[in-house]
Amino acid sequence: MKLRNLNTSVRKLGPAVAAAALMAGGASNAAAEQVSLELAFECPFPLIGTQPIRAQISADIPPVATVGQPMPQFQVDAITIVNDDARTGLKLVNSETLEGVATSTNEIITVNRNIDQIVKLNIPPTSIPSESGEFNVPASGMAPEVLFTNDDIGQADIRVGALSLELIARTANGDIAPAPIGEITTDCIQLPDQNNLLQTMMVEGDAVETPRINVGVEELAFGNVQAGLPATQTVTISNTGNSDLGINSIAISGADSTVFTQTNSCNTIAPSGSCDVNVTFAPSTEGNRNATLTIQSTDAETPSVDVALTGRGVLAPVPEIGVNPESVNLGRVLLGESANADVTVTNSGNAALQIDSVVLEGANAADFTQATNCTTVAAGESCTVQLAFTAASVGVSNANLVIRSSDSENPEIQVPVTAEAYEPQTDPALELLLGLEGSTLIKATNGTLPLTGSIATLLDLASGTFEADLDVEPTAGNFSIKLLFSKIHASANVEFEQAEITTGSLVNGKLTANSHLYVKVPKVAIKLFGLPVKIGGGEQCQTGQPVDIQLTSVEGSNFSPATGGTVSGVYELPALENCGLLTSLLNQFMTGPGNTIDLQLTPEQ
Repeated sequence: MKLRNLNTSVRKLGPAVAAAALMAGGASNAAAEQVSLELAFECPFPLIGTQPIRAQISADIPPVATVGQPMPQFQVDAITIVNDDARTGLKLVNSETLEGVATSTNEIITVNRNIDQIVKLNIPPTSIPSESGEFNVPASGMAPEVLFTNDDIGQADIRVGALSLELIARTANGDIAPAPIGEITTDCIQLPDQNNLLQTMMVEGDAVETPRINVGVEELAFGNVQAGLPATQTVTISNTGNSDLGINSIAISGADSTVFTQTNSCNTIAPSGSCDVNVTFAPSTEGNRNATLTIQSTDAETPSVDVALTGRGVLAPVPEIGVNPESVNLGRVLLGESANADVTVTNSGNAALQIDSVVLEGANAADFTQATNCTTVAAGESCTVQLAFTAASVGVSNANLVIRSSDSENPEIQVPVTAEAYEPQTDPALELLLGLEGSTLIKATNGTLPLTGSIATLLDLASGTFEADLDVEPTAGNFSIKLLFSKIHASANVEFEQAEITTGSLVNGKLTANSHLYVKVPKVAIKLFGLPVKIGGGEQCQTGQPVDIQLTSVEGSNFSPATGGTVSGVYELPALENCGLLTSLLNQFMTGPGNTIDLQLTPEQ
């Protein structure tokens, strides 16, 4: 069986990728402050062993909490920096996205007790880039409530603890990538000697009644409004505190305040209550208008809140086209199968939008189809264009969905459309070509042979086992042996012939390989009076039995086909045969047990 014709375009298997999670706490009687932290973890993964990850965590955590009042839930965000080896490994099994859940077990350490807090962060489907280099995997979630007691009064530290990951890598069509990379569950270890303190809080005993104002928006954008036809939008004011919020005044100011008006019934807002402010924009002439809605209240920390008001007066109704999404990637599609997507056409103007034409244009327009009911889109309404792609031949297809309409400012909108057709995988296997370089020490004479060559490998990702074709280049070395009372110095040319396929496994970053080679010695020469004299060898000179060599990766290291690694072994060299009259002499300095071999395996570019 020969594997030398393996496809060598795929040569690296990087580590599976991980995302990080963190927790934090908050209190209702103190303003939250932004905190952040970066930590390093090591996470064990199938096939490629323990790998490092870095996590950047951020959250809004108040510095003060109050006994008897729950420290409320709030959002925590984390970004994991994924190295290029991990990206390469995911791409090798056709992964396009990564998703999952990260769980952090953290501690809130008070003066009298430690409180465990479990925080779950969702990792949304995240694209894995094709370009080399690091990439970021985001995660977010809510920290659960914590209720402090009188025993907790004093300083409390929030420290980041252990991390576990449940990850799913998916291919372009949504299928889970081949095992063991496709679904991963791993418990990560936080590296020692790191500052894992996220926040220091003070737990106080006396509850303080405090109103807190919350305004749902920072801006009201009215867009195009026809002169003489007013438009109204609503601002909602909420009280998120624990006592009544008084609204002292609501007013509109600014250069164009006269074209905006407001009405409200806001006076006193109970905790968890709200009221509405209705703002009307009524332009009488053409042009852009700006003003500010100001709300003043009894919130001591935020006594005044501003909401920007914008709008544009137009003399006649105009349509305004928009599309969502602005580009469409239908991903990788298996030959013979189809993928679909919708493009929504909207009209945010105040006049009907006429759709003149919807067509596909570009080099590969014929690879896509579109169907639509878009003709006339009323103001504030939308319609849909349905796109489809059927994979007919392997390769990437690109086109533009071109929409022409009565929007005078944007009469033509182009939506780029792309898809890739690919052939099905027959099995979850990875083809690799590794170069080898190193040496072997012949114990009988303490002579060293340099070794170079390559190994073509077919790796079964599901089981971690492989078969390989080992090709070791011819080499030469110098030896010396004792004969009676003197030393004889000799040089030998050595060749290698594979007796059978190399087999082995790569599990959790540990490589084991079993190779079987015949060792041939076509030429051996000794030095007499400073001149080389041939004393044996020949085309038939070789070991009578194959040399059995078991190679393993160096203890404590991770072997990954993405970066390679070092392997070593000890073997016995069987007796040589058919080497001429001096065969027995050759066996004295070529054969025997205790020989060592050390090789560096490196992915070939």
